[in-house]
Amino acid sequence: MNKFLLRDRTEWRTWAIPRRLWEKPIHRWFVFPHSFSSELVYALADEWGLGSDDHILDPFAGAGTTILAAKELGIRATGYDLSPLAVLITRVKSSNYSAQRMEQVLSRLMNNVRRAQLNGTKKQYPELVSKALPGDLLGAFDSIDRCITKASDSKAERDFIRLALLATLPKFSRAVATGGWLKWVTNCNGASSVVSVFERQVRLMIEDLRVVRFPRRTLCKVGAADARVLPDAGPSYSAVITSPPYPNRHDYTRVFGVELMFGFLDWEGTRQLRYQSFHSHPEARPNRPEADGYRAPRRLTRVVSQVRKKTTNRRVHNMLEGYFLDMYLTLREIKRVCQPGAKIAFVVGNVQYNGEQIPVDYLTAEVGEQAGLSCQEIAVARYRGNSAQQMGRFGRIPSRESVVIFKRPGSSP
Repeated sequence: MNKFLLRDRTEWRTWAIPRRLWEKPIHRWFVFPHSFSSELVYALADEWGLGSDDHILDPFAGAGTTILAAKELGIRATGYDLSPLAVLITRVKSSNYSAQRMEQVLSRLMNNVRRAQLNGTKKQYPELVSKALPGDLLGAFDSIDRCITKASDSKAERDFIRLALLATLPKFSRAVATGGWLKWVTNCNGASSVVSVFERQVRLMIEDLRVVRFPRRTLCKVGAADARVLPDAGPSYSAVITSPPYPNRHDYTRVFGVELMFGFLDWEGTRQLRYQSFHSHPEARPNRPEADGYRAPRRLTRVVSQVRKKTTNRRVHNMLEGYFLDMYLTLREIKRVCQPGAKIAFVVGNVQYNGEQIPVDYLTAEVGEQAGLSCQEIAVARYRGNSAQQMGRFGRIPSRESVVIFKRPGSSP
């Protein structure tokens, strides 16, 4: 018998996916495929009565939805992520820019771009990038990137423009993200249109700066950090709204491999990021802190035992066990850095392997209680169908996508 309250919140079903973000100013600058919408942050902040005196944490910042939504509400927020791409996206989205000033930077940049030779690269890129941007495409992107370094003395302003370039890249890449995988496609966009498409992206972002008004100049902090070992010294946060990667084998260092290796890391650096990432995919092999006090939940042991009977892929077994160990370490850190009485929301999705359901929401609630938090409820936001391969073999078995809500024990300050 389940000891945790399962509550139907399917009115949140469209908020557990990123569809609305593509239409929202600033949010639309760069969207990750498995995000929740800002409306979920607004709803939780309203239910919890959060205001300007509060401080929200997102230790899996991703494309910055929680941090930007908090800024829209006038609530202080801090976001961390291991991925340098995620850190850049979140930092740019949550920073303060002047539309007039960015117009000046763009004008200077475009003058330099139009004078530049856009048909050659000045540095060696990993093979994935060269294959994804063949012919003169890579030279065009590389030339614009070099012009960006001369467009402004301000790193924040250069980052703004660089984000526009990274957002332009998928429109030309022969390797595109389809859900959790890279797919090779025939892309008809040629190098001659890179500059015009890039300029349109920058102008869209500048126009968003003009239309969005924030309630106050809210402090947002963004940095690179591992959710299992947060840099905060002590209890700073009154709320957490986040979503760790789902244990669905999607490796985001591969999904965004072109962007990572074009703008941030070489092949070896990307591989090391893959190894250190949250154990949601089989290639992760992270260095972890000691997990004193952790016991694998009995339900997890039973489920993994059933999966073992149906597949000999040991990496999947190790991934499932490692995933909840990482979840425990993260929730233990969250307890450490949150104030007594803090509310915590984890958006998670149940998964299936060979027809065996993995109740990620229930197991997350269980390891959260092991970490010293109190599970208030499991709010079921929507039901997802299983993959086409699983459906063909086992029929349609919907999986819950839920918001697991915890409270940090103790009285609010």
